[in-house]
Order: sequence, then structure tokens, then C-alpha cells
Amino acid sequence: MVDRVTVNSTQNNSLRNIFRITEELFDAQRQVSTGKRISKPSDDPTGTRDSLSLRTGVRRTEQFTRNIDNNRIFLQSSDSALNTIGVSLNRAKELAIQGLAGTATSSTRSFAAGEVDNILSQVLQSGNTKVKNLFVFSGTDTRTTPFDVSASGAVYQGSTSKFDIPIADNAAIEFSLPGSDVLAVDLDPSINTSTDLSVLNGGSGVSAGSFTITDRGGSTATLTVSAGDTIGTVISSINSSGLNVTATLNAEANGLTLTDSSTTILGELTIAEVAGGTTAENLGILGSRDGVFAGTDLNPAVSSSTLISQLNKGSGATLNSISIVNGAASGAVSLSSATTIGDVITAINSSGLNVTASINRAGNGLRVQSNSSTTVAIVNEIGTGNSAETLGIGGGRNVLNTLIDLRDALLKSDSRAIIASLTNLDSGISAVTESRAILGGIQGRVQSTYSFHEVDIVAQQEQISNIEDADLAEQASRLATLEFALQSTLNATSRIIQPSLLDFLR
Repeated sequence: MVDRVTVNSTQNNSLRNIFRITEELFDAQRQVSTGKRISKPSDDPTGTRDSLSLRTGVRRTEQFTRNIDNNRIFLQSSDSALNTIGVSLNRAKELAIQGLAGTATSSTRSFAAGEVDNILSQVLQSGNTKVKNLFVFSGTDTRTTPFDVSASGAVYQGSTSKFDIPIADNAAIEFSLPGSDVLAVDLDPSINTSTDLSVLNGGSGVSAGSFTITDRGGSTATLTVSAGDTIGTVISSINSSGLNVTATLNAEANGLTLTDSSTTILGELTIAEVAGGTTAENLGILGSRDGVFAGTDLNPAVSSSTLISQLNKGSGATLNSISIVNGAASGAVSLSSATTIGDVITAINSSGLNVTASINRAGNGLRVQSNSSTTVAIVNEIGTGNSAETLGIGGGRNVLNTLIDLRDALLKSDSRAIIASLTNLDSGISAVTESRAILGGIQGRVQSTYSFHEVDIVAQQEQISNIEDADLAEQASRLATLEFALQSTLNATSRIIQPSLLDFLR
């Protein structure tokens, strides 16, 4: 039995073959012309998903490399500044030794004092180095000049916090050292509910006045702060205001955190001043937030009642004995029993060494000065202790004050003070060297991470290429084959489907 094939069936089969070959031909032409195997998700859904995931990874990694490129100059500038400071300290040490020579006179020491004063200016300039109009040694307060020198000594004015920059997934690194780790001390005490508002903001305090709090449910309360209030008073006032807002000390114990627990959300948690005051701003809580308001660092100043356990962000400090040289008077002062800064000051002032200890003008360290106009008081460590450095009264990180004391000792031709200054110069040089080593370690990690990212980007781009790119040789061969197949199909179809007179009859 012979099956009959209708004309319509023959035509449909022929057209399907032509359309199939034509579609494959267009696909081959597209891949050859664009070099891409995937031009739309339907070309390869799985490959598209993998490609998009890889592209996201590349963009993220490229952002990490940009972070490194944009900020590594802070590391380089910091290291360069510390190198200059180290050279300057070594020169100051040479001048101190020359001032102790048997041929040294008041006149030669005076000239040396002039050079030390120039060294001090150079170190101050290096300490106040700027990059991109930002101070590299100011911690997170990059707009604040970190160091200032006056007749009463040198002080640090920046932040003790380090600014972290993400350089990899779940990895951030400090791109500079705060000046409190390098050239001057910041005792950086924590706050508690008993802290007086008057010691906040570097001792500037909090202005008396009122501010409003509007919770996210739309309820508003006005709170008033008076002179003599404490942090605890402010927290209690907020928590008893009837709002859906709870005030607490933050985890760093240096500011306030306000948490809104409103169930109906009509707006943001908003804190505003009343009658143009500055109370909320002074408390670090001015503005609007969505739910949790993390206040700024209130930067409490040291007072005589500050506990030793509150220093260094609440980590405290271990105090032992220090040595004080003041002309013919010299001796050790034990600080091991001190529980407050006031105890430290009392111990030094009652030592019988004719000196006065006081809180420095920045409210973040101590200063010890001679009561005599002809001598300079120099404080040194005893043994392996670091009490003098910790308190800001001698050695180690207190490089600027060490130079000030050496300059004054040379001016007054105070040989005992010059000798005692040598010890502090050595510890200052060691502190700078240690800081450079820390920066070197950071630079090494940054560079290795950068190199890893470069390799990673190339590897991910290669994987994207493997997924998306066409095999040009294969597609060129396929294109030629499909062109031949199309011509053959058209030729065969023209012979199979022969038009007749009946095709033109209606």
C-alpha cells in the first residue's frame, strides 16, 4: 500500500525545515558577529544566572580595589610623616648629647634650643599632615587639626577612633593611626550615668535648654536640660517622657543610643531643638533616624573625679611608679594606689619635688611642670612601666611634649633635665618606629589583598567569558554548514514543490 503525501503536508514540512535552518543560521551569524553565545536570558538561563552572579562579584571586588587605591595614600603619607619625625628626633637627641659635652656653655645650649624649637615645628607640621584636605592623624575627626602647641604644652585634638575601609568581604582595615597612638596622649575616658554634662565635648559641656523628641508613632515630648545635670538625668528624662523611645548608653560608653519601639509607623524618630538652642546637638542626638538613633561621641574631658578604670574607653590603666627629675630634686612617686585622676595629681603634687601636676588644656591628659623658673621637670618611667606615657606626662608617645621639655631644658641650661630628656627621646624614637612597623604591616596586608583582588577579577572575568563567549571557529564552521544546508534545502524544495496551472485557478 502506498501512502499519499498531500501538497500542503509537503509545503509545511519544507517551510519548517527552511525556518529551522534559517533560525539556526541567524543564531550562528549573531554569535560570529558579536562574539557572544548568550545575548538574552532565554539563550541559556543557567548560564545567565551564573554570569550575573560572577558580574556582581567582579563589581564588588572592583569596589574593594577602588577603596584601596583611593585610601592607600593615607598609609603612605602617614609613614612618610613618621619617617620625618624619626629623623627629627634623632637630630634632637644629637643636640641633647652636644648640650651635655664638657665644652657646652649656656650660649651653645641656647643655640641648640633654637634648633630644637625648629625641630618641634617640623614635627608639628608632620603631625598635622593633610591628604585630600583631610588630616591623616586625626582619627575619624579628619577635619580637625590633630595637634596644637602652646606655652602650656602640646595637646591632641582629634579622635581616638580609627576610620575603617572595607577591603574585602567581611574585612575592613584602618588606613591611618590616630595621633593619640603616635605623638600625644588622649586618656579618652568612658561615660556613665554619673558623668556630669559639664565635662562632655572636651569640657565645653552641654548648654542648658530644651529639645523635642517625636517618636515614629507621631507622639512628641519636650525635655529640658539644666546646669548640673548628669547623663543619668538625661536618660531618665527620655525614658519617662511617655514616648515609645528608650535611651541607653551606647556599647562604646561614649554616647547615647535612642531606640524607638513604636508599632504604628507614621514617620521617623526625630530630635529637634527648641527656640534655636544647641542642647540636642551638644548631646549628640540632633536629627532624624529610622528606628535607632546612635548618638555621636560625646568626648568627655578628664576631671579630678574621673576613675582610672574609666580611661581608654573604659579599658582602664595600670599605674605604677614614675620618676621625676626637677633640678636638684628627684625621686620616685608611686601611683599604684590611685583610683581617680585627682589621686594621681595629689600624689605628684605632694611628692616634695617642687612640681605641679594638672589636667592639660584639652582635658585629655596631664602635664607636670616645675615650680621653679630655673629648672624643667622631666618625668621618666621606672623599669618597664608605662605610667608616665599613659598619663601624657613623659616618654613614649608624648613626642611633642618631650621636645618642648628638651628645648626648655637647653634654654635654662638645666643639665639634669637634659640628661633625663635623653631617656624620653629614646622611648619617643621607639614609639615612632613601632608606629611605622604597624603601618608597614597594614601596607603589606593591603598590597597582598589588592594583588589577590586583581587575580580574582581576572579569574572571574575568564569564567564569564567561558559562559558567555562563543567559540568563533566552531560557529564559523557551523555558519558555513548552515548556509550550505539552507541552499540545499531551498534547491530541493523548489524541485519537490512544482507549481502547476491548477495552483493559479480559483
